[in-house]
Amino acid sequence: MTKTLLFDTWGTLVDNYSIADVIEQYVQESHLAHRIAADWRFQQKWAMFYTTLADNFVPHPDLTEACLRWALEHQGVKLSCATIKEINGEYHRLRAYPDVISALKSFKEQGLTVKIVANPTKKMIEDHSRFAGTIDYIDEIISSGEEARAFKPSPRVFQLGIERAGCAKEDILWVTGHFWEVVGAMRQGLRCAWTNRARQPMLQIGVQPTYITANLQELADTLAQESRKVA
Repeated sequence: MTKTLLFDTWGTLVDNYSIADVIEQYVQESHLAHRIAADWRFQQKWAMFYTTLADNFVPHPDLTEACLRWALEHQGVKLSCATIKEINGEYHRLRAYPDVISALKSFKEQGLTVKIVANPTKKMIEDHSRFAGTIDYIDEIISSGEEARAFKPSPRVFQLGIERAGCAKEDILWVTGHFWEVVGAMRQGLRCAWTNRARQPMLQIGVQPTYITANLQELADTLAQESRKVA
């Protein structure tokens, strides 16, 4: 029976691609801003993967800024150091996906504990959760970067979540919008819900999430229905 939900945040609760709205103010062109945002996120994900794999940990803010600089260079855009730092700082202000607030309310009404276990610093998570309006529904914020000095899908991240869940392992549900994170969570014996907002096909490598939903409200409704059946 699910008691604690361990959430990813970027790409699950908040839309990190909404940073394109900020970038557009500096490059004055919407398509270019979205290309930079996509390149930034692409490089950021892979940089977190290979620095963790190489045991060459780089703190999240520094790594994020380095990846922004890479994206700007890749798109041939030159901005001042001050502007780059301003844009990088906007990762503290990310909007929630439209369904998230209602889903979080439902999870709390069901008596579930809601915690975030994510790569950014605790302050980054706190700030964008406050900006997005999700912070009132979150019981604890855990920065894997600061506490485990590793990024997902390192086993250290999932073990940190297991230790801090406050319930038995079998009562944890890991919730993420990323299939690669599903693989890491399930490899550590966790049940996992994949919120597949992008409607991506599932890589056929023998990993089957416990739940696959198009959004978080669908997951909230599913868990509520299962809870009523048990009752």
